[in-house]
Amino acid sequence: MIRIEHASADVLELKALARAALSGSVDAALVRVPRNLQQIEQPADRWEDEEREELARSIGNGLGALGPHVAVVDALRALATPGTFAVVTGQQPGFLAAPLYSLYKALQSIALARELTRAWGTPVVALFWNHADDSDLAEVNHAYVVNVNLDLQKLVLAGLSSGKQPLSRIPMDEEAQRLPALRAVLAQIVAGEEHAERALAMFVPKHGETLARAFTRAFTELLGPLGLVVIEPDWIRPQMSRELARIVALDPAAALARGTERARRSGVEIAIDPSDAALVFALDERGRKALRAGGDGFRYDGEDGSRTGAELAAEIVQDPLNWSPGALLRPIVQDLVLPAVAYVGGFGELAYHAQLSDLRTTCGAPRTAFVPRISLTLVDPECRLALKRLEVDVATVLRARGAYAAEGNTTPEPAVLEQMRAIAKRASKELAALKSELAALDPGLAVQLKRTGDQVEELVAKLVAKGERVHQNNSGKGRRHERRANNVLFPRQSPQERVLGPLTYVARFGEDWVRELCAELDPLAPEHLIVNLQSEIEVEEGGAA
Repeated sequence: MIRIEHASADVLELKALARAALSGSVDAALVRVPRNLQQIEQPADRWEDEEREELARSIGNGLGALGPHVAVVDALRALATPGTFAVVTGQQPGFLAAPLYSLYKALQSIALARELTRAWGTPVVALFWNHADDSDLAEVNHAYVVNVNLDLQKLVLAGLSSGKQPLSRIPMDEEAQRLPALRAVLAQIVAGEEHAERALAMFVPKHGETLARAFTRAFTELLGPLGLVVIEPDWIRPQMSRELARIVALDPAAALARGTERARRSGVEIAIDPSDAALVFALDERGRKALRAGGDGFRYDGEDGSRTGAELAAEIVQDPLNWSPGALLRPIVQDLVLPAVAYVGGFGELAYHAQLSDLRTTCGAPRTAFVPRISLTLVDPECRLALKRLEVDVATVLRARGAYAAEGNTTPEPAVLEQMRAIAKRASKELAALKSELAALDPGLAVQLKRTGDQVEELVAKLVAKGERVHQNNSGKGRRHERRANNVLFPRQSPQERVLGPLTYVARFGEDWVRELCAELDPLAPEHLIVNLQSEIEVEEGGAA
């Protein structure tokens, strides 16, 4: 069903931290990045039986309405048993369970948990932390598919507004979000595929579901048979708040500042500046309110006063259901709430995990191993045929970053398109440079600045993409094979795994390829993997077309 090839990891132009992680040269004093199974140490079990039982029961109650597979029930039973550990990963709950790298994180966690179970002779389960507390709808309310014309088509959930509410608290309405219309568009795109109905039922949200619940349901259906346990923060809020209160009582800002400076001196490009980051969120009917370091300890945006860490800890203890850690504190809370031995994450996550070394010491948190997520490109039979006609391999198209053009079949791109790209990048960079000045005016405005710059780039990129299509269609026969290769393998000038989702692949190839991929994965592979999805005819003939 699948055939895996290995390519050099640098086909995706890795940054310095990513190269260091894959080569095993990240400073272990900052974060432990294992490159073989022996470098993941089996820790002592620090968990009380009652804590384990409470955790497993809370997650089981949350998943109960979904009727999880027996493999999930077995994993929860193991989690309640002394000596069981977990490989943890997580991601925001994207529309249609996109992008693909969420799936890859989950599969890698399952594969690593299995390897550790065999090596240690004790159960290790795979847990997926659904980042349902996030409130940035613009990041997750859309998905891209390649349509029958080989164009990238963006599907957006209409009329969905967050009001800064967590994604777990925004139910979808069938009419307001035009779910039947979206399903009809998707049904047309996957029409004739053997597993189309199953894929649509699995990934398209249902009336009354939140984006978070739709994601949990999809992953529980698809990966539950492999033993993956999905967790929503609301299910374990009391446990999270206990640990969050303990952390804020220790006034973490100083430890975060020290760890950030240590990481910076080691050459890490800092992802989140703790001086103006949202460290804690209060949740109420109006949405999330950010608390940042300031004053006597913590301060709401626009607030004149402040509260000490001890005072904030008391507030959290008194009302444990309405608090959430920010992105910097979440890994620490996660490692204190869950019996984690390894976290599977992207290189962006690695950058801020590297800032947490001093805070881990201050809080007595375990130094959980950080495993860089695997990187994959899926190749279907039609794409392989296009590559064969172009006499080019996948790695070459990836290195061209979605702009591959066959030699002798190239009409120069109009200069105006590159000028537009350059203007958008320059505008985004110039906006980002104003962050500190805007933060002095209002920290909340500074947080929105990067998002605004990203939106400028995205809007210009959409217009440029339309210009590219017009140019391509005016060039000879439209370069159909080039368009297929570029739009499938490197859509929107980004790796496939960051743009496309699993729906169309499950609709065509079913679910067996997912399980086969999980079985064949090396969870610590440093290479970029090229996964050839084979049609039934190819399988019968014993090879790829």
